[in-house]
Amino acid sequence: MPTLPCVPFLAFVPFVLLSPTASAQLREPGLPASFRHPLPSEVPSVVLDAPADVPSLRAAAQSPESGRFRYGVELPVGLSLENSGRFDSVAETGELVWRLELDSPQAFSLGVFFERFVLPPGAQVFLYDPARREVLGAYGNSTESPNGMLAIQPLRGDRVVIEYVEPAGTSARPELVIGNVVHDYLDVFAHLALGQTIAVSCLVDVNCPQGAPYQVIKRAVVWMFGGGGGCSASILNNTAEDGTPYLMTAEHCGNQTNAVFVFDYERTGCGAGGSSQSKTLSGSQQLAVSSVYDGQLYRLNQAIPASYEPFFAGWSRSGSAGNKVVGISHPSGLPKKISIDNHAPFKAATRISVQWDVGAIQPGSSGSPLFDSRQRVIGSLSTGAGGCSVNGQYGRFDLFYSNRNLGQWLDPLGLGLSGIDGYDGIEPYAKSYVGSGVNPEILRSVSDPRLGTQWTAEVDTSAIPQASSTILAGYGRMDEGQQLFYGELLVDLASPLQFQSVAPVVAGLSTYSFALPGSIALAGRVSYTQAFALGGGITVATNGLKLVLQF
Repeated sequence: MPTLPCVPFLAFVPFVLLSPTASAQLREPGLPASFRHPLPSEVPSVVLDAPADVPSLRAAAQSPESGRFRYGVELPVGLSLENSGRFDSVAETGELVWRLELDSPQAFSLGVFFERFVLPPGAQVFLYDPARREVLGAYGNSTESPNGMLAIQPLRGDRVVIEYVEPAGTSARPELVIGNVVHDYLDVFAHLALGQTIAVSCLVDVNCPQGAPYQVIKRAVVWMFGGGGGCSASILNNTAEDGTPYLMTAEHCGNQTNAVFVFDYERTGCGAGGSSQSKTLSGSQQLAVSSVYDGQLYRLNQAIPASYEPFFAGWSRSGSAGNKVVGISHPSGLPKKISIDNHAPFKAATRISVQWDVGAIQPGSSGSPLFDSRQRVIGSLSTGAGGCSVNGQYGRFDLFYSNRNLGQWLDPLGLGLSGIDGYDGIEPYAKSYVGSGVNPEILRSVSDPRLGTQWTAEVDTSAIPQASSTILAGYGRMDEGQQLFYGELLVDLASPLQFQSVAPVVAGLSTYSFALPGSIALAGRVSYTQAFALGGGITVATNGLKLVLQF
């Protein structure tokens, strides 16, 4: 084991990992001007052409073989501030207000997609039903996407008023073009409410006892909808562990560049409790796609706010799943459910096949992640029968990765690792990693690496009676595959050394304790640690331990 200088545990290089501010959130504070001031009650309305053959569309959506969850059809609009609606001025404030009502008779809800959404500073857009029972917004220029588009989640009813409010003295002109609306023919809100009631027959809420070991990785799963349909997806980590919002889903879910992504959508209890779709982001950039492996990789247009409680899932391209796999998804657009297969899955040429012992999948589960026994993503759901299906086919992540060179995004450091663990964007995190598994797994974290507290770790040397002391070292990066006389080296010695400490062995244990300051500058820092047992002329390398510091 090379001798290294002792460096304090606090020697981390600061960098920003996750936006803690509200600037990335889909909505801003605000209230429509027409709610605050008296304006003419008459608003110009446009009645859209009815979708064709609604009964057939509804029957197809409710078919157990439908795959992607579908609830609506896109209707073209093509209206803007220049060719529709009306402008009014607010005498008290000098604000300029534009309003337009869109009517799509017999729709249960309406979703709006802006083909162009570029606003001057301070300008905002709101959507609401004519009775003003529900308001979506405000949407301002902090909401804008790089592609200049914006998708808005469904609003109940078959009529929606769009209101643009511009501050007094604004000289820049907005670009606001309504591309289409999604006519809901299924009654998606009633469907979700009914599903909450009947799902207990085969679906298991992620907050039921079966989901207790997976409360961290569940936060990597998101619900997404656009174009009248919905799928599940997962947020992925990368080797830089910098919180870049990479998202993976299935190719058959369709293009998601203008989708709405919903975080933390789950019931508060097991078979009971409320749920919310309020934590949303809009828009993404497609990076890679494969129909063979039914995979797509995206980068979201906005950083994920800390208030959304994101977890960036680890992934594996080793091709091995272990003896147990877990799926977490949004079947039929419902709050998160969990499925568990207590056996090793079957690996085919392009798919991984599972048969659930707990839970099930339905349309809407498509694109959801399959986690291996180390809670790393190894596939995204491709096919599975509807109803209460216990069979699922997942596109192989390892082959999608190699055939579409996902490493250019997911391995920006060029480490060439066979897999990485997840990154927790909000909670302190300590997780063992074992490389090829040749080292004894005897290093463990006794407490969470929570800033402002004492962090403690132990090395159990009871099976190494010669050991008289241990060395614990932390580095900026992990390693794997380098076999030395004392075992596999799991830390990258070329990366920054963050700390090194020596402790004696007492009654078969070496104990380490470090005071972590309550410094915001250290939030999100990652350290890869490994211990080495010494004594009697021997050196034994332990497992690695990944630490993520948070409050």
